[in-house]
Amino acid sequence: MTVYVTVETFQGVLHDARVYLTEKSALDAEKAWLRAMGIKTQDARECKSDDGTSFTVMECDLKP
Repeated sequence: MTVYVTVETFQGVLHDARVYLTEKSALDAEKAWLRAMGIKTQDARECKSDDGTSFTVMECDLKP
Protein backbone atom coordinates (compact mmCIF):
# COMPACT_ATOMS: atom_id res chain seq x y z
CA MET A 1 0.00 0.00 0.00
CA THR A 2 1.25 3.47 -0.86
CA VAL A 3 0.80 6.41 1.54
CA TYR A 4 1.79 10.06 1.25
CA VAL A 5 3.79 11.68 4.01
CA THR A 6 4.08 15.41 4.57
CA VAL A 7 6.92 16.87 6.59
CA GLU A 8 6.87 20.48 7.75
CA THR A 9 9.97 22.16 9.14
CA PHE A 10 10.22 25.54 10.82
CA GLN A 11 13.66 27.17 11.01
CA GLY A 12 15.30 23.80 10.45
CA VAL A 13 13.37 21.96 13.17
CA LEU A 14 10.75 19.29 12.48
CA HIS A 15 7.41 20.94 13.15
CA ASP A 16 4.87 18.39 11.92
CA ALA A 17 4.68 15.09 10.04
CA ARG A 18 1.45 13.53 8.77
CA VAL A 19 0.40 10.55 6.68
CA TYR A 20 -2.34 10.64 4.04
CA LEU A 21 -3.97 7.81 2.13
CA THR A 22 -4.27 9.78 -1.10
CA GLU A 23 -1.91 12.02 -3.01
CA LYS A 24 -4.70 14.57 -3.43
CA SER A 25 -5.09 14.91 0.34
CA ALA A 26 -1.35 15.46 0.79
CA LEU A 27 -1.23 18.01 -2.02
CA ASP A 28 -4.26 19.81 -0.57
CA ALA A 29 -2.41 20.01 2.76
CA GLU A 30 0.58 21.49 0.93
CA LYS A 31 -1.63 24.11 -0.75
CA ALA A 32 -3.16 25.04 2.62
CA TRP A 33 0.33 25.42 4.12
CA LEU A 34 1.44 27.64 1.23
CA ARG A 35 -1.63 29.86 1.73
CA ALA A 36 -1.08 30.02 5.50
CA MET A 37 2.58 31.00 5.00
CA GLY A 38 1.66 33.60 2.36
CA ILE A 39 3.79 31.86 -0.26
CA LYS A 40 2.61 32.62 -3.79
CA THR A 41 5.70 32.06 -5.95
CA GLN A 42 8.52 29.56 -6.27
CA ASP A 43 10.99 32.31 -5.34
CA ALA A 44 9.10 33.01 -2.11
CA ARG A 45 9.11 29.29 -1.32
CA GLU A 46 12.86 29.11 -1.89
CA CYS A 47 13.43 32.11 0.40
CA LYS A 48 11.50 30.36 3.18
CA SER A 49 13.47 27.21 2.52
CA ASP A 50 16.73 29.14 2.90
CA ASP A 51 15.86 29.78 6.57
CA GLY A 52 14.82 26.15 7.11
CA THR A 53 11.06 26.54 6.72
CA SER A 54 9.63 24.02 4.28
CA PHE A 55 6.85 21.60 3.45
CA THR A 56 7.66 18.34 1.68
CA VAL A 57 5.35 15.67 0.24
CA MET A 58 6.78 12.16 -0.20
CA GLU A 59 5.28 8.95 -1.57
CA CYS A 60 6.12 5.94 0.61
CA ASP A 61 5.27 2.27 0.89
CA LEU A 62 3.43 1.33 4.06
CA LYS A 63 5.38 -1.40 5.82
CA PRO A 64 3.84 -3.98 8.16
